[in-house]
Amino acid sequence: MYKLGCISAFAMVATSTPAYAGEEVRYEEAPDWVIAADLAPDTLAAGPSDILYDWQHRLEEGMVHEYNDRAVRIDNPESLMSEGTLQYSWAPDKGDLFIHRLEILRGDEVIDLAAKGVRFEILRREQGLESRLLDGRLTATVAVPGLQEGDILRVAHSITLADQALGEEVQAFQYLPPAPWRAGKARTIVSWPTAYDISYQAGPNIDLPDVVERGGYTYLTVDLPIAKPDEMPEDAPSRFSRPPLLRAGSFASWQELSAVMEPHFTKAAIVSPSGNVAGEVASIMAQSDDPLKRTELAVRLVQDQVSYLLDGLDGGNYLPQSAEETWEKRYGDCKAKSVLLMSILRQMGIEADVVLVATEGGDALPELLPIPANFDHMIVRATINGTDYWIDGTSTATRMHNLAEVPAFYYALPLQPGGADLTKMTDRQKLFPDSVMRMTFDQSAGLDLPMLFSIEMEISGTTGASIQSVVDEDDPEVRKQIGQRFGRAGGTGQVTSVLLSYDEELAIGNILIKGVSDSAFDFDQGEITMDMGDTNDNVSFEPNRIRPKWRDIPVATYGPRRDHTITTVILPEGGKGFTLTGTETIDDRFANTQIMRKSSIDGDRVTVEEQTISDLGEIPVEKLAENRHAALRISKADLTLNAPENITWRWELDPDELAARTRTARNAYNVAVVLADDDDFAPLQSRANFFRLIYDFDNALTDINAVIAEQPTADLFLTRSGLHVSLGQLDAAIADIQTAYDLSPSNDTAYYQAQLIARTGDTDRALELLELLPVSEDEQDGFIDTQSFILGMAGDVGTGLTMLEERLLEKSESSSLLNADCWYRGLHKVGLGDAVAQCTRAVERADYPASVLDSRAMVHFAKGDYDAAIADLDAALKIAPALSASRYLRGIILLEQGKSEGREQIEMALRQTPELKDYYALFGIEPEL
Repeated sequence: MYKLGCISAFAMVATSTPAYAGEEVRYEEAPDWVIAADLAPDTLAAGPSDILYDWQHRLEEGMVHEYNDRAVRIDNPESLMSEGTLQYSWAPDKGDLFIHRLEILRGDEVIDLAAKGVRFEILRREQGLESRLLDGRLTATVAVPGLQEGDILRVAHSITLADQALGEEVQAFQYLPPAPWRAGKARTIVSWPTAYDISYQAGPNIDLPDVVERGGYTYLTVDLPIAKPDEMPEDAPSRFSRPPLLRAGSFASWQELSAVMEPHFTKAAIVSPSGNVAGEVASIMAQSDDPLKRTELAVRLVQDQVSYLLDGLDGGNYLPQSAEETWEKRYGDCKAKSVLLMSILRQMGIEADVVLVATEGGDALPELLPIPANFDHMIVRATINGTDYWIDGTSTATRMHNLAEVPAFYYALPLQPGGADLTKMTDRQKLFPDSVMRMTFDQSAGLDLPMLFSIEMEISGTTGASIQSVVDEDDPEVRKQIGQRFGRAGGTGQVTSVLLSYDEELAIGNILIKGVSDSAFDFDQGEITMDMGDTNDNVSFEPNRIRPKWRDIPVATYGPRRDHTITTVILPEGGKGFTLTGTETIDDRFANTQIMRKSSIDGDRVTVEEQTISDLGEIPVEKLAENRHAALRISKADLTLNAPENITWRWELDPDELAARTRTARNAYNVAVVLADDDDFAPLQSRANFFRLIYDFDNALTDINAVIAEQPTADLFLTRSGLHVSLGQLDAAIADIQTAYDLSPSNDTAYYQAQLIARTGDTDRALELLELLPVSEDEQDGFIDTQSFILGMAGDVGTGLTMLEERLLEKSESSSLLNADCWYRGLHKVGLGDAVAQCTRAVERADYPASVLDSRAMVHFAKGDYDAAIADLDAALKIAPALSASRYLRGIILLEQGKSEGREQIEMALRQTPELKDYYALFGIEPEL
């Protein structure tokens, strides 16, 4: 069936109206015009369960008869359930429902249920009230008695339809199912008196057979299924993939269709000069002399003070209720609202017409047969100073700044005296943004410290209007959900406040979200950057037209849409040394989309403003290449904020300074924890991560304990074990690792536990734990690394080194094994002769060489080559400034060189990782303080 909307091919009638002749189901033989279908014997017991689908339409004397004969085989319990209840709907003010056949075929037996007195029950209910649809249609239903698995159910019915609005004009349409849909026999037949001027059409790309004339009637017969349609690219205009429909109708042109429907709407728009509608007109005119402002006020009146209700009473499917009735009732459908709006505008001397539109697939209208069923909506066209304004009375939030926007309907059919042709609704670029997002990231505390953020969104139009109801309800749970959706979009944000407001005059909804999150800067291989160009990241235009049948199909672009984003970053230390690299300014286009960017650094503030403006339209095939190139060019227009090398890291701050810089962030995390639901532990875990970041291990442990008490996981136990290690509580750490292993067994977890056990001095227990593990070949590297470490701790340094060397004979190019061997030699001062060469091989093969440079520095240290060790440690810290082990060893070496700055290096390293002191002491590596 064709889709229903504000306007459809079916009548709408309410149960409160007077009784119509069509309110009872009629049981009669099929009319003489029906061409009876026989069941093919070979389809009764085999083949598809749908044995017969026979659709027939007769168009005659302003009446459309729709006949359907269907036979289905009940093959299984599921089909018994789905087919056992029949339902048919019709509009009683426009016609009747007839039951011609209600039979069960059981073997050679024909059970005539209608002859046995089985009757349909008529349901009088409004099924669409929740969608504001008062259609008044009746539904006849029956549970088929005695139906059994193995039976064939055959039902033939027809519905008549005479639309009051169309007079003697008729229309019909039928979906033509394509392969691979199957039925034993299927067809559709449309017939009409040969003397009638009936046009017909099927599409897209459907070849129809020749019509046949007999007995004064013309017959068009289509056997089904039709051929499977060619697959279309997803980005093709909708007309290329529209449903295969057969259309037939008596309208000779769009002009005739317009002329037939226009009088109903013109008449409905007439109001009394002394009536209430005229009074509203006078009030609007008194407020402004500007026709655009008057139009805005008229639209607001209709949108805001008349609610939507699809009222189909008394032939109202195509017939509108009058403007005065709509204002009195304060409800109406798209027709009623459009008539009221047109009436108001015309009374103010503004040229206005109601127009029919298709909300989906409107680009195909010029190719279609002119029938009313092509349209499902009605709006108003107002012409002011030579400009057309397309106004939807059923929409919301229309104001001066968006009055000129053109909805994406492509074409409209104005209803004018004498008729009108289709009018193209030419798209216009939006002048006012649909959304404005202002994001501020306050990194002034430090680049490696949490940032405070605020996200302010201004949303206009219908989407923004939806915020008004949220504001009015003032539901704290809704605010919380909004905050969680925005704040945690990046995975680390915690929201501290959500404010919602609505500007009634501008029809703009406002959302303001504040919170705290991890740093927005990326730290990679010594570079500290932030990606400042978001818009170009989403730019892509890669249409596929390689198939021969696709080479002439354009690419659809969607709009109109305009989005505006302003990002501000507040930098630490006055912004000194920060730079922007990449494309700072953009004003470029691709595929009917304009991308704009401008950026600046002013003191401690970086601002990047970006806009994306998308227009409705199509890209012809001959222009695809240049648009692909343009999209690729824009996608590469990255913009990066670069931090200077000499920034101040958090471990360089003394505890008091670190506490002062993070006090605001700490308060924000506290607020997020207080606001959280009882079963939401994300804010608590985020605060624990914050405490760990600023080296407040005691408070971090307290928060993690609270989370584990309610939602224990293996990852949380591993996290807590690390805190225990930092606090010098190795036994508690070992116990947590065991719990994590029990929850989620992993050899990596067991290796970690074995190393900690060895650090307590119980190397025998650590080796026993390793021997119990099932170790695959892929896990041998980690196993040998851990086992050699424990053997070295146990004093069997030679055996540990031999194990590593033997494994390297099998995997000589493994950077991780080479690094393990290098670290082992330096830590135990063994095999130092060729150790540097071995370490260098590891550095050369490493994807991330910081840790390998640290290992080679340990070898240089063991050999007494302090200058080489310092060089490697400096290189490692440049790549990974947070590498506390390198900083600790660097401090030890500097002290041994007599340089007092080594003490500061050690203090910073132990601030980061307190356990370093005890760990290195196990190998005799201690600072000379």
